[in-house]
Amino acid sequence: MKRLLTLALGLAAAALVQAAPVTIEFSASGFQNGGTPYPGFDGPIHGSITWDNDGDSNDPMGALTGIDLTIAGHAYALAGVGIANEGSTQTAIGAGPSGFNTVIGNGASHDFLLVIDRVNPRIDAFAFTIEGKTGAIWWFPTHTEARFASQDVPEPGGVLLAGAALGALALARRRQPPSARPAPMPSPSLA
Repeated sequence: MKRLLTLALGLAAAALVQAAPVTIEFSASGFQNGGTPYPGFDGPIHGSITWDNDGDSNDPMGALTGIDLTIAGHAYALAGVGIANEGSTQTAIGAGPSGFNTVIGNGASHDFLLVIDRVNPRIDAFAFTIEGKTGAIWWFPTHTEARFASQDVPEPGGVLLAGAALGALALARRRQPPSARPAPMPSPSLA
């Protein structure tokens, strides 16, 4: 019985320190076209990116776990997006066609590069290209917003499991007959 309770307590503790998802939601508008003028693609663009945070919010992202981003009718999938690099608080995230850290305005594919501050939510840089629009890169949005939609919230199931394990341990201890309980430690005496 004691082993089972110890196992339950250990699982509960593990659930409490499990990675917590962090989601940043963002929007940008007023993109400037750095090349051939194609009107109507200056935004707004809305999106969100989610990653698991194993500890301090200052820690690097490590791996993305979700993305919701559509630019000019193209929805980006998590499989085609990656982390280009990590700074002290900034992270560059991009699509894969020309590498995660660059966009090329040759019109060959939809592409983007987004630099966010993962500690103080904001957009530090944002650029994108559109398939079929040669010689154009949209960048330098005039208006940006970013906010945490979720951050470092312990899983409620883990908290409940920890509480249940502690309660079961206390109940099992109370139900033991007095003879099965360890003898109290003698108090030290001064002679």
